[in-house]
Amino acid sequence: MSKEALISKLKTGTPQLSVGTLTGNMMNQGQEIAILEKAGVNLLHLDVMDGHAWPKITVGAPFLSGLETSLIKDVHLLVSHPEKHIADFLNAGADIITIHPEHTEDFEKNLELLNASDALCSVGIYPSTPLEEITPYLDKIDVVFVLAIGPNTGKETYFDRVTERVNKLRLLKPSLVIAIDGAVKKTNMADIAAIKPDLIVTGSAAFDGNDAAANISEMNQSIASA
Repeated sequence: MSKEALISKLKTGTPQLSVGTLTGNMMNQGQEIAILEKAGVNLLHLDVMDGHAWPKITVGAPFLSGLETSLIKDVHLLVSHPEKHIADFLNAGADIITIHPEHTEDFEKNLELLNASDALCSVGIYPSTPLEEITPYLDKIDVVFVLAIGPNTGKETYFDRVTERVNKLRLLKPSLVIAIDGAVKKTNMADIAAIKPDLIVTGSAAFDGNDAAANISEMNQSIASA
């Protein structure tokens, strides 16, 4: 298994929430991270978007390096040419780095860069991308992010496809850490947890302008009851 036993199986036990704070108060990210820590969340999710691979622009490696937290730093590179950014995010303290075959010119080279590091090598795949794009490389991959949405799917979601992919990946590599990402809400959390991923990624469902701690508690209750 290793890479520190897959970061101590993501700090003991799955499924776990990996929560992004960028929909929270951008002027006080320390406060938002403290909410995660107090709520028992173990992973901090960071969507890095460059406006090309995904039609949004968010934050970069300097933002990550400025965060003071012991949470597992889960970085999702939704960028073109991720190989140009991997070293910066490793130096900034990323524990998991997710790249996409859809945005790489040399997918295998990117996997080699991550495997040479202490971070978990993670791959994301959009609903429209055949799973066969990544299955030949599973021996080099620690984590797979199965997305229910893509950069061009709008509000349409593909949870049936997600379920099928999670089940297939489990058969192909039982030790794989599997994350479900995209369109995750409080209202569908129990259904997503029933698919049995290791990680469930969300941001706006927690930081929706209301009580983030209560939202996280509600989502964890849904996971526990699934």
